[in-house]
Amino acid sequence: MTSLTEYYVSLQKIYQAKAESDCLAMEHRVKSILKRIGRDPESISRAYIKTFCKNTRKLKVCRYRSMEEEFSSPALSEVQKYFADEDSCYAMNFYVLLRAVDRLAASYSRLPGIFDSEIVEDVPRLKAAAVSVLSDMGLKGASLSEDLVTEVCRFAGAEIHPVAAFIGGVASQEVIKLVTKQFVPLNGTFIFNGIDLKSQVLAL
Repeated sequence: MTSLTEYYVSLQKIYQAKAESDCLAMEHRVKSILKRIGRDPESISRAYIKTFCKNTRKLKVCRYRSMEEEFSSPALSEVQKYFADEDSCYAMNFYVLLRAVDRLAASYSRLPGIFDSEIVEDVPRLKAAAVSVLSDMGLKGASLSEDLVTEVCRFAGAEIHPVAAFIGGVASQEVIKLVTKQFVPLNGTFIFNGIDLKSQVLAL
């Protein structure tokens, strides 16, 4: 297959002309809407509209719930779905336990299991806090894996360096996405299971 540079240039000009035409149509539409809602038709610049048009194939509308909404009005159907799914259940257990740890730390001003002498007492305390979290989420009578409750108390909030580095990398990646407004940020709570090296995003 052979071609000439002028063919590519001609093709490029066709695409550029179409892009310019689409941008003008979009600009007229935007100004019309702004005028209708009582805003200055020039309040959205042509450069902004051009950038928008250039990236339309990659656009995604992201709607997030705040942590306050997540805690005060949990999406019960999603919670039940995650608990019913074998792959998501483990991540959901960790999510509940992390919230239970926060609740326990607020009550005792320390993380559960941080003192070896109190691990035995902390296990039932953490279990009770987890049951309380489950109840707040609308899952009265539900319980978590005893082994996981014990394990969370045993590690006592330790931060293993490779895991901390990985989580820091994920967090910085999400910040870059938000700052540059490129790529789609995670929508939900990111749970990393360092035991099985699995991660999941729970949209609650």
